Amino acid sequence: MKRTLLACLFAAALPATLAAQEATPFDMSGERKPDAKPAAKAFVAPAPAAPVLDPRGTRRPFLPQGTLRLAGEQDQRSFTVTLTAEQAAAANSITLAYQNAIVVAPENSRLSLSINNVQVGDTPIAAPEGVVNLALPLPAGLMQAGPNIVTLTGTQRHRTDCTVQSTFDLWTDIQPDQSFIGFSTPVAGRLLRLEDLAAVSPDQTGHTKITIVAPALGNPSRADGLMRVAQGLALRMGGQAFTVQSALPRSQGAGGLTVLLGTQSELAKLAPGLPPEAATAPTLAFMPLPESPASALVVSGPTPQAVQAATERLATQAQSEGERHSLSTASWRLPNAPVITGKTALPLSRLGIATTEFSGRRLRTDFTVGLPYDFYASAYGEAELLLDAAYAANVLPGSRINIYVNGNIATTAPLTTQGGGLLRHVPIRVTMRHFVPGLNTVAIEAVLLTDQDDVCSTGTPAQTTPRFALFDTSEFRMPDFGRAANWPNLAATAGMGAPYGETQPRPTALYVDRPSPETLSAAATLVGQLSAAAGHAFPVETVGAANALEGRDALVVGALPQLPPPLVAQMGLAPAAGTAWAGGKAQPTDGTANAIDSWRGKVSNGSWMDRAETVDGWLRRNFDLSLASLAVLPREDLRYQPPGAADILLAQMEAPDGKGTWTLATAPTPAALEKGLSTLIEPGTWSRVNGRIAAYDSRRALMETVAPRKVVLASTQPFSITGWRLIAANWMSTNILSFALLFLVAFAALGLITTLLLRGVGRRH
Repeated sequence: MKRTLLACLFAAALPATLAAQEATPFDMSGERKPDAKPAAKAFVAPAPAAPVLDPRGTRRPFLPQGTLRLAGEQDQRSFTVTLTAEQAAAANSITLAYQNAIVVAPENSRLSLSINNVQVGDTPIAAPEGVVNLALPLPAGLMQAGPNIVTLTGTQRHRTDCTVQSTFDLWTDIQPDQSFIGFSTPVAGRLLRLEDLAAVSPDQTGHTKITIVAPALGNPSRADGLMRVAQGLALRMGGQAFTVQSALPRSQGAGGLTVLLGTQSELAKLAPGLPPEAATAPTLAFMPLPESPASALVVSGPTPQAVQAATERLATQAQSEGERHSLSTASWRLPNAPVITGKTALPLSRLGIATTEFSGRRLRTDFTVGLPYDFYASAYGEAELLLDAAYAANVLPGSRINIYVNGNIATTAPLTTQGGGLLRHVPIRVTMRHFVPGLNTVAIEAVLLTDQDDVCSTGTPAQTTPRFALFDTSEFRMPDFGRAANWPNLAATAGMGAPYGETQPRPTALYVDRPSPETLSAAATLVGQLSAAAGHAFPVETVGAANALEGRDALVVGALPQLPPPLVAQMGLAPAAGTAWAGGKAQPTDGTANAIDSWRGKVSNGSWMDRAETVDGWLRRNFDLSLASLAVLPREDLRYQPPGAADILLAQMEAPDGKGTWTLATAPTPAALEKGLSTLIEPGTWSRVNGRIAAYDSRRALMETVAPRKVVLASTQPFSITGWRLIAANWMSTNILSFALLFLVAFAALGLITTLLLRGVGRRH
């Protein structure tokens, strides 16, 4: 009887128990591990069989560029997500998919999300074993038509280690494929107005892909219009990767954009239901794609001339007028980077850094500034950071402030005062050698040492008392600097689109060797990226022969084995570069190179070459000089052999007649060229392009750059003694031996003139 009664009670309690378990919210503390895994699975959306992310169009991915990582003890990312009016009204939820390092302590670590300065969610970080999907409701009216500010903040502490080195092991990754904004109606890919182009969403990889469907792709006369469309879209949406093809894609999800380019008769065969006005006038309008939640942009007209008028309208309406005061980075980083053209002082509050109180061991924050394409001051001078900060009495001597410029350590300022200190506009000088034209990232890192960290007792609560404060009244000051265009300079091209974005007497020549969908896609991606960097469209003329490039600026796009050998040689590449690269010729690994260097030291016989290498290394270590900087006349650039692991290569050289600058984008095959350029233009990668040659290996995220030996200078500013003095100072700092010879000649001339003047003065005996 008792057994029967217990069985009945168990059967009656089982449904209630299961219901309670289903109703239990996801436990983020990490203490209920049996519940964590099922809860994560309940939130994860199933992977679709087709490349369509969501057939109903009720989800919009929002991460700006692949996986977003919050690193260190405290990190924050802000960017904008642009929505149409219909999307803003229908937005009702947002889902974050994240995973963190196993060493992150969930009881002391938190992840928060804010939209338009309103906190939407705040949760412990507790997903070390797999991706966790956190679904958050959006208050009605929070999202607005146009840009919306999204801010992700991570505060992380280590489970067991209290050293500064352990802070480098802390990370939380936000995954793009499962992070999205949810809508109550299928409006994710629906576009109605030209201003809605900025609301085109990325796909599940975090990248925005634009497909241009041009039925007349084989007609060379249509290439100029294709490049014009790429420029107009890049100016409205930022530099994006383009795919050019002659037929509609098989499927189109809510992410990305499809553009139909051609006359009305050409497009009618592919997409029925074109806007009626396309048969009578130049047309820029949207139409729904068949069997898709997305809209397509139609650029059409009754004749090729009408199509050209529509493309021109698309490009010119997107251009900004007047002087450029900032670089547009809001879609992946806020705020936009201000462009500095001379002596400037900017408080950190204007650069997006707020006053911060910090209780950890290593605080790192950064900001961005832009420099003009003719920035010429990397060999002399110093910028300044006027630091307003404070540190507690328990901070030990040996703590320091590190300043990084574009990932390179620029200076270190030690904190030497015992018993704490209040710093008011303390100057920290920053060498300008790492600044480049275009976008520059300056990072401030505070490394804080205390006795408590040396003890680091396991199980004790995390320290919450602030030990360091950084105030937003701190200022970044840039001095006056030389302004002179210097070529070749891929940093100026990547950062500001120069020289192609500058006023030119003739259109930029575009040479696409053996046009194919892949090479035309790569050319559209490159031209669009340069337009976005310049801030406006520039005239492009497609040419069919390499000899048509002479006498003007030019862009060359093509697979290296297919390019004419004289053109390859002119771009500074080795004669057999195309064959070796396409064949995947093995290159020495880092281990092999180290072994070779080791044996070179063992078998050195004291030759003059070995001694020269020793002297060169000593100069680099102690004076940041090299034997090359001591040359009187510029040496010829060496022929470059691309490394076998590189996916894409950019090269820039002066035209043979000296009347232009040529830039080459190449890869071993057309398919590799299209894919390589789409990878290269990602913001974190594109800003690393520099020198006369840049080769990128996407598998290892390595950028190999080669600095030019021969540099051509060109004046860009009205004549002034101050301007020329700054240019001369930088030139002499890079040509030390020439400066020394000029100095000796000046002294000799002074002595000779003094002798001649005094010869007839006074008595001879």
